[in-house]
Amino acid sequence: MAHVGTNEQELDLALAAELQAALLPKACPTDCPHHIAAARNRMCAGVGGDFYDFMRINEDQIGLVIGDVMGHGVRASLIMAQIMGFLHSHPLELSRPVSIVAAVNEMLIGLGNRIGSVLSCSLLYVVIDVPTGIGLFVNAGHLAPFICRRRRTQPLHLEQRNMVLGVEEFTPVEACHTFSPAERLVMFTDGIIDAANPAGGRFGDDRLHAVVDEYLTADPDTCAEAVFRAVAEFRQGARQTDDETIVVIDRV
Repeated sequence: MAHVGTNEQELDLALAAELQAALLPKACPTDCPHHIAAARNRMCAGVGGDFYDFMRINEDQIGLVIGDVMGHGVRASLIMAQIMGFLHSHPLELSRPVSIVAAVNEMLIGLGNRIGSVLSCSLLYVVIDVPTGIGLFVNAGHLAPFICRRRRTQPLHLEQRNMVLGVEEFTPVEACHTFSPAERLVMFTDGIIDAANPAGGRFGDDRLHAVVDEYLTADPDTCAEAVFRAVAEFRQGARQTDDETIVVIDRV
């Protein structure tokens, strides 16, 4: 049996990282009336399980998704690619958050059963009606997003939070929030708040709030970059241990 050399393994991992990066939006949509968006992603092992996307469903609706496949590395990246491919292959269901999240859950359970493993993933899916600002949310075990208004950042308390995907079948429950002009939505994965420094300190919600508050009047891209810079500085050179993703979108 031939052994793969270290250099070849490194090349394979670099190619996998390039392929995964190609799946994530390189730029946020600029043709969506009333909304400006930005995102940042930093994998801890070159490839990973965090993902996000912006999907133009029709003239009046956009879909936003952010998720975190449990685990790291190539295994998580393959599951992440499967989820993103599934979402893009079911355009008729994207306007119905409950339906598309239930379908992703069923897909992960089926795939897990075939390989004899649980393939779990947290996911937050949002459909925003562009003319009205009405947002329909399904939160499947993901961190609550932040809503920023009148120079104040706070968690967006959605009434319903569902279990993570890939474990067992369930009927997702939907929540609603109507965005007003000048409101900002911040969605992120736990790698942001769980980033640790050499002393074992955790970046945490309060520091994330503080950075977002400091850049409330800046554009989403500047805000997202400021968060990533603050997290990196907080680590003080300590190793990144989880994938990090943030999405910032303004209603204007």
